[in-house]
Amino acid sequence: MGVWQVIVISIGLSLDVFAYGLYKGAMVSEIKTSNLMKMVGMVTGFQMGMLFLGNLIAKIPAIASACGSVRNFWTLLSAVVFLGLGVSMILKSFREKYKTIDEKREDGLNYRRLVFWCLITSIDALVAGFGFSFLSLVFWGAELAVGVFTAVSVIVGVIVGYLLGCGPMNKFVTMGGCMVLISAVDFLIRGLQMV
Repeated sequence: MGVWQVIVISIGLSLDVFAYGLYKGAMVSEIKTSNLMKMVGMVTGFQMGMLFLGNLIAKIPAIASACGSVRNFWTLLSAVVFLGLGVSMILKSFREKYKTIDEKREDGLNYRRLVFWCLITSIDALVAGFGFSFLSLVFWGAELAVGVFTAVSVIVGVIVGYLLGCGPMNKFVTMGGCMVLISAVDFLIRGLQMV
């Protein structure tokens, strides 16, 4: 797996977070640095934690041994995981409940709601961590890339949402899914060449 694929997947995952940043930015009357930094820390922590957890789950001896018999097809397994992830992100952006957004002022940080959003947006990172475990890469590099792109996405998302509102939110989730699909197709082509 090349560095560019890690970067593309990291950006794709962070666009889901960017969409949440747009939503949150559209709700505030002013951007408070302390609230923004708390949000960046929580969202980035959840994304990196779930990526790590997905990687750990794939390394559980029972799961690893079940996958060990098909270790030669690691690229195909990753392609399937990332194909599913990309399609899931795209389908999520077209669901009816995501099409209408009720914008109302919300200046304070509601930690319960923030944790809920962190969990929702980091499910994709959990699946990606599982997929990364089948690839020959330095996992900590992928973990760092996801962390950096997530932090930047939250900050930029909140600022853009504050300035423009959250109208383009679903487009960014769709773009993220497409970016993950691009890497998945590359994995699939490589895997089929190896067979």
